[in-house]
Amino acid sequence: MPIGRVPTRMGEVDGLDFRVLGPAEVVAGGRAVPLGGSRPLIVLAGLLLRANRVVSVDELGRWLWDDDRRRSKGALQTYVLRLRRALGEGVVIRTERGGYLLEVDEALVDLGRFRALAARGREAAERGEHRAAAELFAEALGEWRGPALQNVESEALHRDEAGQLAEERTRVRELWADALLAIGEHAAVIPVLTRLTKENPLRERLHEQLVLALFHSGRQAEALAVYRRIRDVLADELGLDPGAGLQLVHRLVLNGAEPDDLALRHPAAEPRVPRQLPADLGAFAGREADLKALHALLPEALDDGTSTPIASVEGMGGIGKTTLAVNFAHRIAEQFRGGQVYLNLRGYGPGDPVEPIAALETMILALGVPCDQIPADLDGRAATWRTHTAGRRLLLVLDNANSTEQVRPLLPGPGCLVVVTSRWQLRALVATHGARRVALEQLGEQDAVELLASAIGVDRVNADPAATERFVRYCGGLPLAIRILAVRAAQFPDFPLGEFVSALDAEPDRLGSFDLGDGEETNIRSVFSYSYRALAPPAARLLRLLGLPTGPDFTAGAAVALAGRDPVSTRAALDALVSAHLLSQPQPGRYQFHDLIRVYAGELAHHVDDEECRAAALDRLLDWYLGSALNASRAMRPDRFYRSLGLEGWAVGVEFADYHAALGWFAAEYGNLVSAVHLAFRQRRYAHCWKLTWLLQTYFAGRARINDWRAVYALALRATRISGDRDGEAGILNGLGVIDGVMRDYASSRNYLEQALAIQRELGSREGEARAQYNLAMAANNLEDFPSAYEHGTQALQIVRDLRLGGFEANVLRALGDLCTTMGDHPRALSLADEALALTPPDGDPREGRYSLHTRGRALLGLGRHREGIECMSDAVDMFFAMGEQYEAADVLAQLGSAHLRLGHVAAARDCWLRSVRLLTDIGHPDVDDVRAKLAALVSVH
Repeated sequence: MPIGRVPTRMGEVDGLDFRVLGPAEVVAGGRAVPLGGSRPLIVLAGLLLRANRVVSVDELGRWLWDDDRRRSKGALQTYVLRLRRALGEGVVIRTERGGYLLEVDEALVDLGRFRALAARGREAAERGEHRAAAELFAEALGEWRGPALQNVESEALHRDEAGQLAEERTRVRELWADALLAIGEHAAVIPVLTRLTKENPLRERLHEQLVLALFHSGRQAEALAVYRRIRDVLADELGLDPGAGLQLVHRLVLNGAEPDDLALRHPAAEPRVPRQLPADLGAFAGREADLKALHALLPEALDDGTSTPIASVEGMGGIGKTTLAVNFAHRIAEQFRGGQVYLNLRGYGPGDPVEPIAALETMILALGVPCDQIPADLDGRAATWRTHTAGRRLLLVLDNANSTEQVRPLLPGPGCLVVVTSRWQLRALVATHGARRVALEQLGEQDAVELLASAIGVDRVNADPAATERFVRYCGGLPLAIRILAVRAAQFPDFPLGEFVSALDAEPDRLGSFDLGDGEETNIRSVFSYSYRALAPPAARLLRLLGLPTGPDFTAGAAVALAGRDPVSTRAALDALVSAHLLSQPQPGRYQFHDLIRVYAGELAHHVDDEECRAAALDRLLDWYLGSALNASRAMRPDRFYRSLGLEGWAVGVEFADYHAALGWFAAEYGNLVSAVHLAFRQRRYAHCWKLTWLLQTYFAGRARINDWRAVYALALRATRISGDRDGEAGILNGLGVIDGVMRDYASSRNYLEQALAIQRELGSREGEARAQYNLAMAANNLEDFPSAYEHGTQALQIVRDLRLGGFEANVLRALGDLCTTMGDHPRALSLADEALALTPPDGDPREGRYSLHTRGRALLGLGRHREGIECMSDAVDMFFAMGEQYEAADVLAQLGSAHLRLGHVAAARDCWLRSVRLLTDIGHPDVDDVRAKLAALVSVH
């Protein structure tokens, strides 16, 4: 039976035919479809090899460009667009998250037809239907028109895929020969096997088949000559003797055995079915989403046996990677009749990592392959491993890997499932082999409690839910930490859990709590140390320094400042820490520690780095926060009294293009800035403490985070008084006056502001005096001390005009306008508001006049010009919203509600007050009770 092309092919239909087994091409009506160049052809070939699966942009880029620096996402998009145009609307190339997917009936792809036919041939052979099997194998091989991807100009694609495809083809050729030998068609296979043995001079199975075919055809001398040739080649090239299968065939031929004596057509040892999974851990909780992601790989693994799905289970030390992988493997073991192979690659931990060449020998032996059939070189062993695993339905668990390079040679042939665990993000395995990442996070509270209950008992956990919550929080949701601490708690079953946790809180050495004194595997410090020791020096140094600050997260910019290194090397170190799961990256550009890793990093910093190094790092970080906050504040409020900070010429920190960029930065960095204020105070950097606090007011003022606002200002006031910094004390007292004004504690507000005014006069700072007078005018107005309010306001106005502080002059005019409205002088109030609005630059942002517009609206309402007044105030509300100033928007909405109600607009009043209540509730402002009362009265009346 010939092995050439068969005229009738499965899946051939009118329309497009996609081909990769030979020159890559798309054929329509017997003619190749022009694709627009060699690079679109590379993209098409890659998509066809992964038909109906997402191919990542990174992988396509690697196939297109050998040099990473030349990669272009825009160029890739252009090539995909050319393909879409060339192939027409009937072919769907979907843009997916991170890549592209070609939707195609695999019967229209020669590779799909080849694999489907080969799978049917294997099934027929297993049933003993050898003639049908031979026909199916021949039909499958007929899909090949030459070496795969013959015309595709991509070394990377050939390196990744062509060798595996060639191996599949050779394996099917061997199966075809087996089927023909089984039905006695010896002469038919000799020409083909003769050619194949020349093309594959070291492939022993093809030589075994040729020896058998020649001998069965009565050509004993030629059979012996084939044996001698392969024996000599093996000796010369590899220094090996022929394997057991060849030697057995050789002996049979020498003995002149009859054909019946050669019934055993696979003389190698019978495959062994390994069952190597470790025992499943009894205590297993949660991980439902992660198990679901792993189970999603099963259909691909069990479908047609043509692919090798891979799961990469990743996470920090102690997160439960091995526990999850082993638990999952036990759940599905029965579906993999070829067996289960487990290997600890020792990528992290005591001892040296397992080299791939040694790992391959171990795994090949586990399948029952004799030692003398295992090649000596890495590539030979990898090929032998793939050969013996292809189509076997094998489950492979590679535990504790340290890199993709350690894993790549160990990947089996098609028809298997691989689960890899690693502390390292195996990104290359995802890009080049389509591995699915399953990144483990710390357990949620419910799952953590369930795990604790399995160790110390449900009754003890349920007896004190608050203590249980504190217990799992102390462990940071880390499964290993929970198990270790649970062992300690279980030693004292009658000791109340609340007292046990209180004792933990009192221990100065938090990580020491997680050490059972019974080996490194139950010592959290040792577990973490394996990841730390694997880091390159720059990443290790950065990890230590990052353990010093106390913010909830940080940016790459903050890390650059802390490290004192250039941005490129620092970002590379950050990437290494993320890859090692010593940091998480919840969103691009932002990083976080796990609580226990932060403690560990802080310990390392104090043990490894000297005090001078740590102090310099903290100074750099605080300088960066201070400079960035200064730039952000200036972008939002250019009229503030920045000269009081003494930071002229300060060039450190992030720069901002406009108001909203600065506001976004403040919102993102708010928690870190508050932490930096406390850090500066603890480290006795008192100037940083009060200046950061002063700058934070730009953000606080419109958002009224009252508790944090007051807390940092109280701390900053202590800092200025400890250090004797009178400029700082005046600035912080002024801010405290503003805070109490927002909180409606007007008497306290005036007290702070009068102290600030006295210090500014003592220092001879006229601008500082003007700002204190301005704030005192508003405080006195709120206290209905109108003469004092007017006096403070006019003095402030005189000074700002003398100093030509145009931007601040508008604020003072507005404050005087509000005072006039309160006193009933609405014409004067309107005039002052219009004068303030006139100071807004004609080419500036109209929203700069939003406060003055509010004042004008109040004046118009007082004059009875209700429609105009409501329009002004509504416009002001819109502007406050646009500028992210929630408190001001809520305050004006409350006033608008009252204005609408006076005009009988009940529905409009209700709408304004509802919006105000929502905002005031969000920011925790006490005015919310007053507005809710108005709403309640409105409902009861109407």
